[in-house]
Amino acid sequence: MTQPITNGYLLIADISGFTSFIADTELDHAQAILQQVLGGLLESLTPTMTFCEVEGDAVFVYGLTEQLSRGELIAELVESTYASFRDQQRTMIRNATCPCQACRSIGSLDLKFVVHHGEFILQELAGKTGPVGSSVNMVHALLKNQVSEQTGWHGYALFTTQALAQMGIPSDGMHQGAEHHERLGTFITHSTDLRARYQALCETRQFFIQQEDAHAEVVRDVEAARPIVWDWLNDPDKRTRWTPANWEATTRPGGRTGPQASNHCATFNVIEYILDWRPFDYYTVRLTRGGLDLLTTVSLEDLEGVTRMRWRMKVELPLPRWLLERIALLIIRRRMHLETSLDELERLISDQSGDSAAAIRS
Repeated sequence: MTQPITNGYLLIADISGFTSFIADTELDHAQAILQQVLGGLLESLTPTMTFCEVEGDAVFVYGLTEQLSRGELIAELVESTYASFRDQQRTMIRNATCPCQACRSIGSLDLKFVVHHGEFILQELAGKTGPVGSSVNMVHALLKNQVSEQTGWHGYALFTTQALAQMGIPSDGMHQGAEHHERLGTFITHSTDLRARYQALCETRQFFIQQEDAHAEVVRDVEAARPIVWDWLNDPDKRTRWTPANWEATTRPGGRTGPQASNHCATFNVIEYILDWRPFDYYTVRLTRGGLDLLTTVSLEDLEGVTRMRWRMKVELPLPRWLLERIALLIIRRRMHLETSLDELERLISDQSGDSAAAIRS
């Protein structure tokens, strides 16, 4: 039976510099380091995307378009995975007590991503389902590219024109290149420096409402991975489905969601300004209507197979704390209907998980 053609994102995360690293260092320790890094990549990339296989020092995953309707999630996933890799690398360097060359060379490793969007067939072989087709060949061919030679970058993300178009992200400020393959043709690519992005994130001022400063807090455990919960919280279309409000994106500096971006709630005529944006850890926003300003921090953490969401609100009015706490609770219960909305959020996420599993099986 012929398998149907589907389409989606194909992503490879490849450890830069590992070939020379393993050639110049002790094999047993180098192999142990590789296993730690690959384990971290798998943890970051799945289950938002579907694992296909480990290819030496690289991880290959894919995601169906219908499951990843908000294309910006792919960029956030890449950046978050790179940040986790760098944090893991720092920890490994700090904890390394072995004087061998492998343990002293952990800092020489970096991470690159290749992302493409195209058609493929999901084929089952030896009990494992994975994508096959010319798009799969293409994303693998692009692992050999000229980005490092042309820019000096070793930690970067390379997107094909097709991937960026599907994601809805402009290529402004990206390094444009052309990669030629004898059989597959010439591909226009757009690359971004992940190391610079990571350093900027580390240096950016943080806006985070601590528990002692919040006037109200709601905690909810959701049976889904953090990136999936994050997407439902921040995609205006999905957000409209589980809240009693109609949301739409307004300002998007550089075509991306982040600090200085804003959203509009047509139902209550509220403007939401994003102050801090740390996929998939937390975000802080200011909601403004008339003379009332509300600060909200929503944080996500992994906890025993679920994502724990902490929703903290602070009312910015010159009033006694006891009164501000009452105002916050009234807004949450009678205006936002937050508990009921979160019930609906959980139901939608559960339905999506069931639909995704059925789509892969079919």
